[in-house]
Amino acid sequence: MSENFKNLGKHIASNWQAWLTVSMINIPLSISLAVASGGTPIQWIITWIWSTIFAAIFASSKHNVFWVAGALASIVLSFVLANGANGIYLIPLLSIISWVIMLIIYFLNITKYITLIPSSVLHWFLMSVGISIALTQINGALGLNTPELNIPQHKEIYLNLWETFKHIGSISIPTIVTFILWLGAILFSKKKFPNFPIVIVVCIVGIFIWFLSEWGYIPNLLLLKDKYADLQFAMFINPFEGIEIKNLNDIITLIKPLLVTSFTIAIIAILETIISAKIAEKITKKSFDKNKEVFGLSLSNIASWLTGGMPVSAVFIRTALNIKSGGNHKMAAFLIGIFTLLISALLFNGFFKFIPFPIISAILMSIALGLIDINLLKKIYRLERKAFYIVIITIILAVFEEPIYGILAWTAISLLIFLKWVYKSKPIVNIFRDKKFFRKMPLKQYIHEQEKNDIIVVKLPWGLNYINIENYISEIKKIEAWESLIISFASLWDIDIDGLEVLEEIIEEVEAKNIKVYFSWVEWDIEDTLSKLHIYQHMKKNNQIFPSTSYALQVIL
Repeated sequence: MSENFKNLGKHIASNWQAWLTVSMINIPLSISLAVASGGTPIQWIITWIWSTIFAAIFASSKHNVFWVAGALASIVLSFVLANGANGIYLIPLLSIISWVIMLIIYFLNITKYITLIPSSVLHWFLMSVGISIALTQINGALGLNTPELNIPQHKEIYLNLWETFKHIGSISIPTIVTFILWLGAILFSKKKFPNFPIVIVVCIVGIFIWFLSEWGYIPNLLLLKDKYADLQFAMFINPFEGIEIKNLNDIITLIKPLLVTSFTIAIIAILETIISAKIAEKITKKSFDKNKEVFGLSLSNIASWLTGGMPVSAVFIRTALNIKSGGNHKMAAFLIGIFTLLISALLFNGFFKFIPFPIISAILMSIALGLIDINLLKKIYRLERKAFYIVIITIILAVFEEPIYGILAWTAISLLIFLKWVYKSKPIVNIFRDKKFFRKMPLKQYIHEQEKNDIIVVKLPWGLNYINIENYISEIKKIEAWESLIISFASLWDIDIDGLEVLEEIIEEVEAKNIKVYFSWVEWDIEDTLSKLHIYQHMKKNNQIFPSTSYALQVIL
């Protein structure tokens, strides 16, 4: 027992800088991103506290820090705006449904398939999130988000921009000046002093600005408490509060948007969590378990729901800060949650709710600009021009319509590009002429150079299916008589019903031309599948199936 306490004290002593640094930044960032997501600051702080604690206990990475990532905030905002006045009360339901989906993915052990989604999908999605956050902060930067103006909010960002243009005559010069000054200070600090906690300083100065306005030295600015009049710190919120269900029709009406949004959240959360853990692994050289990380993620979401919070994932910006601040154990993430709780309980009601909105907008704008990776866009433009145009189109779709549509569009395009590659794959043959190896070439080229008594080896690709089988049919059928054909299954691991039918058709057709067909490397599952074909049994009976290509060539030559 004493040894355990000794180790505990050691971990606390070596990680205190990490949990203190990240905890101090948590509250102002929670408040700022709450504005960007359509949730309340208390929902965000509760989410941070409990999800971080549960992830530290149950996830596998020693460095991953869990929270509501900016990408999730954008999805939640779209959901809240789409569901009107009830949207804010439905946010905890997103957490519980996302938890169920994540748990299913964990138990089915399909995390590896989820992470096969191209990383470019996450890159462009983060860019679209950055653009969305930036555009949604224009009213706060111009002083147009006051209760007096009561500018309506729309689900579509372009309609919100139109509302801004309609009210441009009501902009507040003091608000604009405050926003520009502090955005400049944040960006300058991030560039020159990247490890300096500028957000904390900005919030402290923001509260001092409130005092100056109260004393009449500067014009009044819109404060956080002006928008959230009933804002008080709480350790949890009733997750069912505000949800009105009168009949079965109400439940059915809720289910569809909840399922669609929760599924998207679950996929994005898993991707962000795994990528964040990989970044931590790359920096620290300490490995993690993908499945266990997803399990910890799912439990973080159930903890968030139980306390009335929001869906969460790991956040690689906070994870990197945790590592750079000296975090080297799960204890750092655990203490981040505990210390955030203590700071919120002591200071939230008395200080943080007096932060001016233009400062919140400045913090959010700096986050948004950090997500827009211009260098990545330049790289895509330089290396693959078509992909660049697709990225731009899907970003526009995500920003001006729905983030979900952008995710689906880019994933679908990526799959189509992959399918195109599979379809265009051409069979390559090794040619043996005059009883010795002659050369290797595409089968299409060989058709025009074939000679009598050639022996050719066709190596099938990783998969033979309805997508690529057409290329093999059209070319193999052009092989002339008096040749020997060896079909190698060395690289093949999957064949569908279309592939089986066409393979049988090819063998029957080429053998009708007096071409002798042989199989090599027929093993394991492929052998079980092929053995069900009549033609396979015929070939086996006539000793046309060999354990390897080299053995087949020895017999034939």
